[in-house]
Amino acid sequence: MPAQLVSHYRILGPLGSGGMGVVYRAEDTTLHRTVALKFISEEAAGNLKVYERLRREARTASALNHPNICTIYEVGEDAGEVFISMEYVEGHTLAEVINHEPLPIDAALRYARQISSALAHAHERGVLHGDLKPLNIIVTPLGEAKILDFGLARRTNPEFDRQTLETMSTDSKLGEGGTLPYMAPEQIEGRAASPRTDIWSFGIVLYEMLTGIRPFQGDNHYQLCHSILHDSTRPLPARFPPGLATIVSRCLEKEPARRYQRASEARAALETLSHSSEQSSFQPRASTIHRRRALLGAVALVVLVATGILATRGNWFWKHNASGEVLSPVLLSVLPPNTSGDASQAAFDNGLADTLNSRLGELSVRHALSVIPMSSTVEKQVTTVDAARQQFGVNLVLVLNVQRAAGNVRVNYALVDARSHRQVRSGTVTAAAADPFALQDRVFENIAASLDLQLAPQEKQTFAAHGTSEAGAYDLYLQGRGYLQDYVVPEKVDNAVTLFNRALEKDPNYAAATAGLGEAYWRKYQLAHDMRWADAAISNCQKAADLGPQLAVAHTCLGRVFLAKGNYETSAQQFRRALEIEPGSDDAYGGLAIAYEQLGRVEEAEKLHKQAISARPAYWATYNWLGLFYMAHARYDEAVSMFTQVVTLAPDSFTGYSNIGAVRILQGKYGEAIPILQQSLNIRATADALSNLGTAHFQMRQYAESAGNLEQATKLDDKNYVMWGNLGDAYYWTPGRRAEAAAAYARAIALGEENLRLNPKDAQLLGYLAEYHAMRGERKAALGKLDDCLRLQPNSPDLLLNAGIVYQRLGETNRALDALEKAKALGVTPEMLRDTPNFDVLSDNPRFQGLIQGASKK
Repeated sequence: MPAQLVSHYRILGPLGSGGMGVVYRAEDTTLHRTVALKFISEEAAGNLKVYERLRREARTASALNHPNICTIYEVGEDAGEVFISMEYVEGHTLAEVINHEPLPIDAALRYARQISSALAHAHERGVLHGDLKPLNIIVTPLGEAKILDFGLARRTNPEFDRQTLETMSTDSKLGEGGTLPYMAPEQIEGRAASPRTDIWSFGIVLYEMLTGIRPFQGDNHYQLCHSILHDSTRPLPARFPPGLATIVSRCLEKEPARRYQRASEARAALETLSHSSEQSSFQPRASTIHRRRALLGAVALVVLVATGILATRGNWFWKHNASGEVLSPVLLSVLPPNTSGDASQAAFDNGLADTLNSRLGELSVRHALSVIPMSSTVEKQVTTVDAARQQFGVNLVLVLNVQRAAGNVRVNYALVDARSHRQVRSGTVTAAAADPFALQDRVFENIAASLDLQLAPQEKQTFAAHGTSEAGAYDLYLQGRGYLQDYVVPEKVDNAVTLFNRALEKDPNYAAATAGLGEAYWRKYQLAHDMRWADAAISNCQKAADLGPQLAVAHTCLGRVFLAKGNYETSAQQFRRALEIEPGSDDAYGGLAIAYEQLGRVEEAEKLHKQAISARPAYWATYNWLGLFYMAHARYDEAVSMFTQVVTLAPDSFTGYSNIGAVRILQGKYGEAIPILQQSLNIRATADALSNLGTAHFQMRQYAESAGNLEQATKLDDKNYVMWGNLGDAYYWTPGRRAEAAAAYARAIALGEENLRLNPKDAQLLGYLAEYHAMRGERKAALGKLDDCLRLQPNSPDLLLNAGIVYQRLGETNRALDALEKAKALGVTPEMLRDTPNFDVLSDNPRFQGLIQGASKK
């Protein structure tokens, strides 16, 4: 009753009722604040076990402190009445806000980010919700979503039979706490709840905010349970972008293991998206990052080492056949085979899969087929169907098993639907171990037939040629390709070199083995930075192109090497030749685009990147290349758009998240960058993401934290000159550590000079070296390197920013301001200029004040 006292609370009036009891608005007479008092129902309070659990979990939940969680103050008892005192939140429930109508997408995403952030906070502290739904979420007058009842919604009465389910309202409670339309399959089945259970409920809420309806329907509880357990999720309407649809779909996977494993992952995915009501299309959110200190997760030259990937044609549809279903067009991943033999047998098996992968990829020029490069599969350590779907977004996976007995080799293969795990087609091929040609041909032909691909006579003739008539050479070549898959392991690369050389002993004119040897030597150079291997790579790639003028991989190999050496025109010629031979090679598209960019043909470079995307729109790497291009030209919103596509197509892409974080730093949004970079590190700890995280802290003037991040980065990649230069910056500005900066800069300079031997025209490297010399006070070397880099790329925003630092360090203020004015005109943000500590001495300069005018608040 109003004015009644309960403990030290004065009841002011009722707020509502729910499954747990009645809620009143009350005044805390001790602290003089308005609270919400929830009285536990007699049934729950009378059950000693339930009562003790509620008290225990309420106390645990009271430790949560998050702006989007309603705070629990205490659990008390007065005259036999059990109550929970909690924060009083004004506003309307999300159910009232939705009211069976879709919300504006910007509002839906804002609430979704807040809810997922609250879930992440609670889950990290061991607290589950268990009954997340719109009625348990309050939207305040300021547009903030607050979740009620954390840790309080749990199992009270799990015993329900079918008859009960058929007569109960679909809005009543059931089982593991939740209201049925928002309950996860494992809750309905009585399995244990986990953070992924809340993620399912969050997915339902997100779907309802976007569409105004729930994704699973039923006239009664029983039908609704059946729908949740067995029906596919209703797809979002076509007006929503694939990125958002992917997030919803992943939240609503039936099996918990296939959902986001942490709420922070869903939050990070949502952080890459936003919507502008002035635009008709969905746009990714823009963010920031610091200048060149932000390291791109997959530098273009590194990406180019992947083997060719081919085009996807047509629209998505299901093709029904008597023998099974095959998606068309197919986005296929070939898993490394399951092997149980010795190292040489395992290498042969991996090489067989690699060659088969390449031959299937070549079919995409004329067929509705796209194949993930084996190098990408190995690099991301993809060995399962789920991992292939999560990393690459494939819809079909080829699983291989190789067995040996009595001089024969048996290859068992299966095409598996990546989402349902259902085996679509399968078969077995047996051939003599002494005839690897027959084995590979028959496996290829059988798999092509299983994919319903009708090969033209020209294609059959092309694939019948193995490049050598020596079975032994081909066997060794396959083993070499197998070892080269693990190109980050020096011993594996050395084995590949040995095997390719042995293959060439048997057939000196074997072009494919020569190209493989060229790639292996190039890998050795990347690992050891020894110029001997770079020279050997060039020699073998050139020989491969001479031996096999129609071998696309030979020209791609040569194009890659010339690109790294700065011979951009020659590199472009080689990539153009590769495209003539293999028109669907996005590897060649990407290499040619980078060569054109270095030659100043920027518009043509952008066009080529877009052609690579058109050739294979379902593959993440092509979007990453275009994102790197936009990032280099300070087109940050467009860069975020591309990197968002990366994480949409490959939700566990640590590279994509690291690059999004990098762009956010360049835009000056350091606080937004940090959780995204941490998401990248949660997936895989990489030097790139650690360096970017260090950059974010650096720009926020948190120099000690920055130095710690960068020390970890250099441990993971101790031959990266950018990271050593960044560490030098962090040491220089960290109080008491400036003396350590000189050695870090010296290490960066030594590594940079070694790289400069390979490519004296690397403008970006020259710009970095200029800055390192300037920070060490070496005026002549700094100005010499700076003049060289600006002569090569006078309109690079990144290099002009470097020029501003160099000139300012050397006391040439006017030249520094000239460079910074050009950099800003080309897209460098005022936040970046304001937050770079080298420019603090310019804070009172009127020209500099004009440059930072309009910067957002720190």
